Amino acid sequence: MRLNLLSDVTGQALAASLEGAAARQTAIADNIANVDTPGFVRSQVDFESALAGALDRARRAPSAASPRLSVAVRKSKDYAAPARADGNNVDIDREMAALSRNALSHRAASELLSARIRMLRAAMGQGR
Repeated sequence: MRLNLLSDVTGQALAASLEGAAARQTAIADNIANVDTPGFVRSQVDFESALAGALDRARRAPSAASPRLSVAVRKSKDYAAPARADGNNVDIDREMAALSRNALSHRAASELLSARIRMLRAAMGQGR
């Protein structure tokens, strides 16, 4: 039997955070690339609420076995943002701030996952 050491809820949550940040990066890059495209509507990615819901369900799961987190990364159009005269609603300052925030989130999740792997390796006696 093969044991996946990152199949616990914490490992799954960190992996889902990395996937969500990657999807958000793609949406932000698309928004920035289309900042001058007439009629372009910016996209946004929300995964934090889905992750919070999945973690809440996992916390209340009566099973002793690690439940599989189901986190849906949703990309949607942001029609609420104010549009310019050409119909484009991308604000480059907002996108650059979102890009920085997302990079920090991705780095934090990546570093936490790396630390977790190091800890597990050390616990198995392989952390030399």
